[in-house]
Amino acid sequence: MKDKKAFILYVLLTLIIWQLCVSLSKIITSPLVSIQNDIFEISKTVNNGAAFGIFKDTPYVLGFIGVFVTGIIIFYVCKNLNRGDKEKILLTSIFTAGILGNTTERFLNGYVFDFLKINLFNFPIFNLFDVLITGAVFFYILFYIKNEWKRKKN
Repeated sequence: MKDKKAFILYVLLTLIIWQLCVSLSKIITSPLVSIQNDIFEISKTVNNGAAFGIFKDTPYVLGFIGVFVTGIIIFYVCKNLNRGDKEKILLTSIFTAGILGNTTERFLNGYVFDFLKINLFNFPIFNLFDVLITGAVFFYILFYIKNEWKRKKN
């Protein structure tokens, strides 16, 4: 392990972010919350597959893929990150929390609940864990591009 404190920080951040999203998802999908307008709505639906319906009706295959990817990420964190890599630790924690959330739902329920719908255009319904995964990948790409520009300048 390259940096034990960096790994502990990664684990703690991942668990905190995951738990916050679990709690927030329960609040958002409660019967007390109802949002529906021309732009956005909460519409709870069951998703038996992955993004855009691929691997439909294979929750345990997707669950094991989630476990496998999480294992790879943990290995990466152990071998590569140190306390100075704060942005990488945060983004990796956010990404892992998203995978952990969807994977947990698949193993517990056999599906994930998707409930966020954008009405401006035809886009699949998604959940907070999907937002974590997509957001982390997006910001990781921006982080990489920024660092490449810095490296090329020097």
